Amino acid sequence: MEKPKKIWNRKFILLFITNLLVLAAFYASIPIIPVYCQEIGITGSKVGIVLTAMSVATILFRPIAGYLLDNFNRYKVYLIFLAMFCLAFPAFIAFPIFAVLIIIRLYMGAVYSVCGSATMTLAGDVLPPAKITEGISRFAFTISIGMAVGPYVGIQVQNHMNSKASFLTVFAISVVALICVSCCNIKYPKIQRKKFVLKDTIHKPALPFMFNMTFLMIPYGAVIAYSSILAQEKNLTSVIPYFYICLVIGMLISKLSTQKMINAGRHRVLVCASLAILVVTMVSYVFLSTGVHMLIAGFFFGLGYGILQPLFQSFVTGTTPAPKRGVANATYLLSYDIGIGIGSLLMGFLQESIGLTNGFALTAIAYIAGGIIYAVYVEKYYRKLRNSEEETAVHTDNLSKYMEHEVYAIQEDATVRDAIARFLENNISGAPIISKDGIAVGYISDGNIMRYMREDESSPAAIDSTLMFMDYVRNPDEKFEQKISSVMDLKVRKISKKKPITISVNASIEDACQLLSEAGVKKVPVVDDNKKVVGIISCSAVTRYLTKRYLEQTETAKAISK
Repeated sequence: MEKPKKIWNRKFILLFITNLLVLAAFYASIPIIPVYCQEIGITGSKVGIVLTAMSVATILFRPIAGYLLDNFNRYKVYLIFLAMFCLAFPAFIAFPIFAVLIIIRLYMGAVYSVCGSATMTLAGDVLPPAKITEGISRFAFTISIGMAVGPYVGIQVQNHMNSKASFLTVFAISVVALICVSCCNIKYPKIQRKKFVLKDTIHKPALPFMFNMTFLMIPYGAVIAYSSILAQEKNLTSVIPYFYICLVIGMLISKLSTQKMINAGRHRVLVCASLAILVVTMVSYVFLSTGVHMLIAGFFFGLGYGILQPLFQSFVTGTTPAPKRGVANATYLLSYDIGIGIGSLLMGFLQESIGLTNGFALTAIAYIAGGIIYAVYVEKYYRKLRNSEEETAVHTDNLSKYMEHEVYAIQEDATVRDAIARFLENNISGAPIISKDGIAVGYISDGNIMRYMREDESSPAAIDSTLMFMDYVRNPDEKFEQKISSVMDLKVRKISKKKPITISVNASIEDACQLLSEAGVKKVPVVDDNKKVVGIISCSAVTRYLTKRYLEQTETAKAISK
């Protein structure tokens, strides 16, 4: 897969718009559903159960989502599940029954768990490797904006239409998102699929971030789900659309004003400042009586989350290797599912006992708990991950930087015909042969094939494979057709090098140079600690490295002499 050189490339922009539309559609439905439930006779804690049902399904399905994204073509998986997601909105209109609404929300949660994890993972795949953290921080802003714009859209359409028309409008937004992502056409090489193992569906390094963010999302779930009902209780219905506008403005200001601090690593200051703002905002709901107060609350609410959401997402993506980002994002985004689910369910019960304003204020306790968790553990944990990553980079950067990361491997049960087809398809002259577990068991090149065809002739062993092939073209003998036919159906292991020459990913570029020279080969597979192939290092890559180093030394010598 070709890597772009800039963050705002075509595919990134399309994914940015798609994610914004999907989140807008999803969160537009949240304020619509409670009002719709009350219209059809579902009230009180039952509304909370309907809202929470989706969170339950999402939590259960998120791990499977991570497996699907890391073991299948991520782009195709996203297209399928986004199409399924679109169908959920008209289903609300078709089945206005409490039990069925719960089933619809469960279905919605399962498909959304894949959609929500996929876009962040796809975005990381289309970003320049050196700008992953910076790019994801920007992309994660779609979450903040979508979560704010969505409810505004939902309330606006509901104020001017009935609930059924509102659901159809949200359905239309989701269809536009599907059309938009269909234009991306992201291509992936064939993936070595692993067996589904439950313990591998959770990315353990992301768990501390997930646990911390869960607490921070509880008040968010309460506010997003019940602000429209609170506005009705306070006779402020006309204000609620502008509440979400202020929310978006707050997020935009926080994003534009804090990006440099995020890049500079001033995370503690940002987290503490945002939590202080959010605690004061939620406690102030006790005194809520005017529209101005509600608008100010919306602004500061957006200001706080405009910092926290992109920041924590960058923590996860910036410390996770590309092959694990699917399951890492799925693990982390459980915090949104659990936090928002708890918040909406909790407010369903608090509404009946102490009222919404007191209930909103009470959720500020979650911010205090989240702040303590961050200060005591998560901040140090993040720095530990970053330091470990930098130390690893010191030892592996040379070889990792210059090797080819996209490996066109051949399965050990493939035929020579399959190998030649792979050579032609990918414009290569050789490829590692791997087992079902991805372990290198051999290497086959066009030279192996040509030498095998001439093994009974006195051709020099070191003759170039390309010259050998041209010799056949110019001077075909009578046995050529027979030989070519017989060799095509042989297994690649029959004519390949029986013992593969490999090099560890932890080796230096100097080690690779020495190995290539001593073995007399042009390319060597690079393997990880489990002996699985993760790249290819070639003579041309080493030559480029040596040339660059020589030129740098020459320039330094010139500068010193002057």
